[in-house]
Amino acid sequence: MRRLDLAASTIVFFVLGVSQPLLDLLGRNAEFFLARAAPAGDIVVLGLVVGIAAPLAAAGVVVGVDRLAPRLGPVLHLGLLWLLGLLAFHHLLRILAPGDHLPWLRVVLAGVFAAAVVELYRRHEALRFGVRVAAVAPLVAAGSFLLVSPTSQLVRAEPSATDPGRVEVTDPVPVVIVIFDELPLASLIDGEGRIEAHYPNFRRLAATATWYRNAVGVEQQTEEAVPAILTGRRVADRAIPTAANHPLNLFTLLADTYLLDVHESVTALCPAFACEEERARRRASTRRRWAQLLADLRIVAGHLFLPGPLTEGLPPIDSTWADFEPGTEEPRLAGDDVERFWDALEEEDRRVAIRRFVDGLVVDDEPRLSFLHALVPHVPWSYLPSGQRHGGDRAPGSEGTGWGDDPWLVAQGYQRHLLMVGYADTALGAILDRLEATGRFDETLLVVLADHGVAIRPGVEHRRLITPDTVGEIAAVPLFVKYPGQREGRIDDVRALTVDVLPTIADVLGVELPWVTDGISLRSPERARRTESTMEGSRGPVTFGVDGREVLAAARRKVELFGPDGPFGLAPRAHRELLGRPVAAFEVREPQGASVFVPGLSALQRVDLDGETLPTWIRGTLLGGDVEGRSVGIAVNGRLAAISLVRPDAAGRPSFGAMLPPDTLREGANELEFFLVLDDGSLQSLPR
Repeated sequence: MRRLDLAASTIVFFVLGVSQPLLDLLGRNAEFFLARAAPAGDIVVLGLVVGIAAPLAAAGVVVGVDRLAPRLGPVLHLGLLWLLGLLAFHHLLRILAPGDHLPWLRVVLAGVFAAAVVELYRRHEALRFGVRVAAVAPLVAAGSFLLVSPTSQLVRAEPSATDPGRVEVTDPVPVVIVIFDELPLASLIDGEGRIEAHYPNFRRLAATATWYRNAVGVEQQTEEAVPAILTGRRVADRAIPTAANHPLNLFTLLADTYLLDVHESVTALCPAFACEEERARRRASTRRRWAQLLADLRIVAGHLFLPGPLTEGLPPIDSTWADFEPGTEEPRLAGDDVERFWDALEEEDRRVAIRRFVDGLVVDDEPRLSFLHALVPHVPWSYLPSGQRHGGDRAPGSEGTGWGDDPWLVAQGYQRHLLMVGYADTALGAILDRLEATGRFDETLLVVLADHGVAIRPGVEHRRLITPDTVGEIAAVPLFVKYPGQREGRIDDVRALTVDVLPTIADVLGVELPWVTDGISLRSPERARRTESTMEGSRGPVTFGVDGREVLAAARRKVELFGPDGPFGLAPRAHRELLGRPVAAFEVREPQGASVFVPGLSALQRVDLDGETLPTWIRGTLLGGDVEGRSVGIAVNGRLAAISLVRPDAAGRPSFGAMLPPDTLREGANELEFFLVLDDGSLQSLPR
């Protein structure tokens, strides 16, 4: 009976402390598996291992130690129960009292509660009997994950009735749809509603398409926003974005008459009968898939179980759906390992889906639907407009899923976003070039839009939370439609919704939709009757007017931060006009006690302008002198390339960071100089 108690208590405490919290989190976030195109078998194995095998293995270890070392067994058993109890209570306290205030107090309280429960268990037979009965907990945890949770919908076989029936397409023109993720219209325009010059390909598209400049999304989250676009209907009750939950969508509508080239990122709306090849392409090899899954689970578990201060070194899990582990230095590889390495690198690279999509834009005898949901410019903001990496770490100013209170650091985070918007523009240019090269651009129905935006302002609680104050950043999105035969651009300022996209496609193709939609064709005069719009958010719907004033206000705030020259115009306002000037044009004063330490400068002595990474992110620490709140100027090859404010780092040391414009770098060795920028516009040298 004693060893039965050892096993039963270990199993129950393990489930409460580890299995249930982890499976509950994964069960509520099916997108974790959708993002990696995980087959149902992987999900089942994970549920059985975490829910059943792991608790049984822990119990086996405890019983085995007790058999081999009877004196050590009870000590190990009670210590393990206390640790598992601490994890369970710590998780419960984080739910009851969320936030990172006094994280160690939560740990202490959890430890006290766990010790009390273990002592009660040790003293009272009635409690031990209850634990024996509760030893079925692994079956409950695994069963809940595999049979009841939202993720369980990915395990069940996809219903065969996902085909809405064959429809007649009277005008079967090529259809190309590009959805950019997390791209607010305010990032593209100036305060007057014009596309800024540093986004030449969006300007190019607007010159030949109809720009619905007053378009807004209807859903805050990608998991609902993309299905809303592809079904023409608002999404209810956080339905998982699969074909089983959304059987009436654009892909099932055209599957019988169109060739489908579909590149989904975090959805699985294209049914298996039409897109199994695409899913298989996204799916990694078994070995690679499980290696990445286990790496991601380790990071998720760290965020789930560790106190806030101990998670600071972990990669964030609020920025992406999978592949949380950041890239490391390329290992030394040989033979077949090289191919596996590049395969793995491609699967972690958001640029690859765009390249594959562009390559798939070919001419066919049959009509073709080409669809891309690009995870650009979604966080993490890793790319320069060229598509090269800048080498920076997490966006400055970010705190969890929101933003801190320091306006300068948040502005630097905003700069990272705008650089990624520049890459979205570059990707759009590649798509337009390819369509023109095929000779089918004129006859193609081309739709380019975003699912939702992002809010980047000091004090914002969540960058994607729709509130009356964030409508201009979250709801307002770009929407361009280049109709077949259209050659001149047109601006339409009547309110448009992203749920209007599907009815518009059906209208152009001459298809009678076999289901009712919430949207209407963008060519319908009925749009002019709209007097208000609503976006669904995680805290309920937000309703706003249709005049579009919110997005113009957001664009004006952006221009105030960066000026008219785009993201590299970021500088303290009093010194912005100094950017780009040669150092020889300044009065340069001798050092006055302060110096600078900048790690990683060796990378700037061997710059490859065509390389995977351009080392444009510079971070340094100031030593000595009165430098708090001062401005640091960075000169590259004789010109002042960037100016940054001094801010304390995590250790309280005065530090700075700056993004160098790529065009200031030259091949090979580059010369960097550092200065304090004085109030009168002169420079004071900072020796290294």
